[in-house]
Amino acid sequence: MKLLIHTNAPWVPSGYGQQVALFAPRLAEYADVAISAYHGLANAPLTIAGLTIYPGSGAGWGNDIVRANATKFFGSPRGGIVMPLVDVFVLDPGVWRELNVAAWVPVDHDPAPPAVLEFFGITGAVPVAMTRFGQERLAAFNALYVPHGVATDVYAPQPRDEVRRARGVPPDAFLVGIVAVNKGSPSRKSLAEMIEAFAAFRERHDDALLYLHTELTGVASGTHIPSLLDELEVPPESVLFVDQDRYHFDPFTPEEMAEAYSTLDVLMNASMGEGFGLTVLEAQACGVPAIVTDFTAMSEVCGAGWKVGYHRHWTDQASWQARPHVEELVESLEACYSMDAASRKELSGRAREHGLRYDADRVLSEHWLPTLSALAARLGVA
Repeated sequence: MKLLIHTNAPWVPSGYGQQVALFAPRLAEYADVAISAYHGLANAPLTIAGLTIYPGSGAGWGNDIVRANATKFFGSPRGGIVMPLVDVFVLDPGVWRELNVAAWVPVDHDPAPPAVLEFFGITGAVPVAMTRFGQERLAAFNALYVPHGVATDVYAPQPRDEVRRARGVPPDAFLVGIVAVNKGSPSRKSLAEMIEAFAAFRERHDDALLYLHTELTGVASGTHIPSLLDELEVPPESVLFVDQDRYHFDPFTPEEMAEAYSTLDVLMNASMGEGFGLTVLEAQACGVPAIVTDFTAMSEVCGAGWKVGYHRHWTDQASWQARPHVEELVESLEACYSMDAASRKELSGRAREHGLRYDADRVLSEHWLPTLSALAARLGVA
């Protein structure tokens, strides 16, 4: 079988880039695999460790180049399976209906937006949902299921005192982390709600610190975080910011991210909706509990921590997402803060155990290999 994965290049510091970096080499042991990189590579193909990576054109989501890349790799447009790893509503069904398609697809609304359903109806693509939630919402198309994965040998608990000392974090501080992209208005990651919750919590606990691993100015139509912190009167000394030059131009390695997670007492990821929620899984694998919105992927990806309620928010995708209740975020922070050492250790163990369920090698053997066989049968590809 030939499999062309259409997504970010594997060095792009995004969730999709991380997933193709994890799974393309693993899948290449069982199929002939290449990557169609609509983002992260231009001008000429590149071969790394035996994997050919075809470039994008810089024009959006690769609708203009995927057929050509498939023809180069397969010898004909339908000579193999093309697997987009991206929101399918950005894809042109008229292009994709000419290919054998299995879409590794996020669903971050409830119900699945009309444009997502229309894509599968027009193209005949097989949905490979990355969550059980998504599989249920795409049941009309007999969706398969393969979750995202994590390298649990890298994302693993580390001695907190040591990593805090290395990163200049006070050993006795209660450290809350937000690791989220700052994009869109309103923020899909609920940055304003989470920071508002921290502000209220910080008024009661002067040993609380907030670590923000995100872009700060909202350059991509996002949230201007410094003005929000000023408005909420969050003490400047209580906020730690990721190095902005590193964030933009020198991506953090998985090892560095695992170290950052391991400094935290809790991760907040109370998004309006998640297709998967990889940061929650990465934190859990490091033994860190999370606070999430009890909605879409987050309900299943968070195995240890707190799930908060929400009120529904109608979006331009003609479906619902969720705005988390700020008061429940504060209550969850209080619950984490008040835990004794034994309870905290037990919760950390549950987080790690949950993360191990998504170990990349386990996902390969339990989910990817049976799915490859099912796709070959359904799409008629040898």
